[in-house]
Amino acid sequence: MTYSNTRFNLAALFALLVLLSCQTTYSRAEPSEPIRFGVLSIAPPARILEKWQPFADYMSERLGRPVKVVVPRGFGRMKEAVKTGHVDFFYVNSYVFYRLKQTGQANGIAQMQNLDGKTTSRSEIFVRSDSGISDLDGLEGKTMAYVSPMGAGGYLAPRAYLWSHGIESGKEVKEIFTKNLSSSIHKVLLNDIEAATMCGVNFRLMGEKVETGELKIIGVSDAYPENLIAARSSLDPQLIKHFKDVVLAMPGNPAGSEVLVGMMSMKIKEFVPYDPAMETITRDLIKQAGLKP
Repeated sequence: MTYSNTRFNLAALFALLVLLSCQTTYSRAEPSEPIRFGVLSIAPPARILEKWQPFADYMSERLGRPVKVVVPRGFGRMKEAVKTGHVDFFYVNSYVFYRLKQTGQANGIAQMQNLDGKTTSRSEIFVRSDSGISDLDGLEGKTMAYVSPMGAGGYLAPRAYLWSHGIESGKEVKEIFTKNLSSSIHKVLLNDIEAATMCGVNFRLMGEKVETGELKIIGVSDAYPENLIAARSSLDPQLIKHFKDVVLAMPGNPAGSEVLVGMMSMKIKEFVPYDPAMETITRDLIKQAGLKP
């Protein structure tokens, strides 16, 4: 190989390296990774994506970054997703959030205000009207359907209510978990079990889909905090602030208001600033329910 050829090959190699370097720099200048918004819900993933996509689209437009809805199934997977950074922001119930915050992995940013205009709700315990059960004492030795062992309105609040009235659910009352609001109602209607419980707002919404005229309410729990939007604690504070500001401003934006109207079926009216005092309510309910602190 001649000296001139060697010089030519070296020049070509150098040019190639420069080109690759430029391409790498360009790819790094491309839009950043999507903001991952996790939703923990008992609903089927397809339905969750359908319900939350308008919110994600709105946030994407306002933030100038893509927002992707992800659906970890169950508390364990959500906890792992937060820990490993596979979700950035997430919508969870107050009991799940409390457990995540105990590990130092989550910070609340916006509280859901329900259709009644409140940031707290109450659970209702119901039976068949012809069951012969007229009060909580009648539940002893019976079976109660809860929604999920990590539910705030579907487990924590009603269990705490029973324990506060001297009925140790899990001992004196058998606990089952349906993971489905409709199943809880139908199991009582069909006499498969004696009682069930869920958030009172959800019970009212379900009454628009399922005939509940044969049911009666025998107990209403103490208040528990509604669902909230949280951020993983390791996230950039500026991004957290921007995301929070956009969420809280939704009612004042025509497009944001339209998105909120579509969220009413999830009992969401709007979002308000998160109040850390809500954690005291959850902590007290955990203690009252005889659960691990």
